[in-house]
Amino acid sequence: MTDVRRVTANGLTFEYRHAGDPDGRLALCLHGFPDDAGTFDPLLNRLADAGYHAVAPYMRGYGPTDRAPDGDYSALALGRDALALVSELDGTDETVLLGHDWGAAACYVAAALDPSAVGSLVTLAVPPNFGHRLREHPRQWLRSWYMAAFQFPGSERLLRMADYALVEFLWSTWSPGWDYPEARLDAVRDTLRTPGSTTAALEYYRQSPPFRAGGPPARFDTSALVLHGADDGCIGPELFAGAGEAFTGERRVARVREAGHFLHRERPDVVAAEVLDWLA
Repeated sequence: MTDVRRVTANGLTFEYRHAGDPDGRLALCLHGFPDDAGTFDPLLNRLADAGYHAVAPYMRGYGPTDRAPDGDYSALALGRDALALVSELDGTDETVLLGHDWGAAACYVAAALDPSAVGSLVTLAVPPNFGHRLREHPRQWLRSWYMAAFQFPGSERLLRMADYALVEFLWSTWSPGWDYPEARLDAVRDTLRTPGSTTAALEYYRQSPPFRAGGPPARFDTSALVLHGADDGCIGPELFAGAGEAFTGERRVARVREAGHFLHRERPDVVAAEVLDWLA
C-alpha cells in the first residue's frame, strides 16, 4: 500500500507517495504530463515488494507540491529537484532514478549534472536527446503538435476546455490500447485543477521546448535502462534507435509490446519485471 508524506528539497515542499521500508534502497520515480504521482502506484508496490523504498513525488507545480516561487519550470530545475530529493530522502550511490515522460527528462538532466548521485537510471517513453531526435524525424513533429500549441499565451484554456477533455484525448491517442480507470483520470483532473497547476504544467513546455535543443547531443556517464511502448502514439519507436549510444555505462533499450506511452500503467507486471531484472 502507498502512503503520502512531504519533504522539502531545492526550496520547495514536495508531497510524495511512497511504499516500502524507508531504510531500503531508494527508487525515486518522477511522473510526466498529463499525469501525477499516482501513476506509479502499481510500480511502487512492486518495487517495495522487492525491498526498495519507492517514492513518487508530485513534480514542481503539480497539485499539492509547491509552485515555483521564481516561476522556474525549466528542465534544469527539474533535474536539480531530482538530485535534491535524492539527498533529502537519504539516497546513496545505489539510488534508482526512474522517470516517465517529463520525469524522464528530469532524470537525464540529473544524470548530466551529477552522475555520481545516480546508481541506476531507468527512463520510460522518452529517449535521451529527444530534441535532437525530433529534428531528425519529421513525422514526429505531427505527433508533437501539442508542444507547439502550448507555447501560445492562453493555451491554459485549451487544456481546461470541457473539464480537461484534452487529457483523455491525449491518453487515448498516446496509449490506444489502454483501458484506463476513470478514477485515475479523475485524479489527474483534480491535480490539474489545483490553483496554478495547469499553468505550471504548460510552463514545462514553454521553458524547455524540445524543438529548441542546441549544442551537441548529451552523453551520460551512467548505465541506463530505456523502455518504450511499441504502440506509443506520442513518441514514435524510431526515435529510440541508437538511444543506448548516449550512455557510457551498461545500457539496454527495450520495446514493450502491446503498450503505448503509459506502458507502466498498461503492462505493470512486464515493466516491473524489466526494471527489477535490470537492477538485479
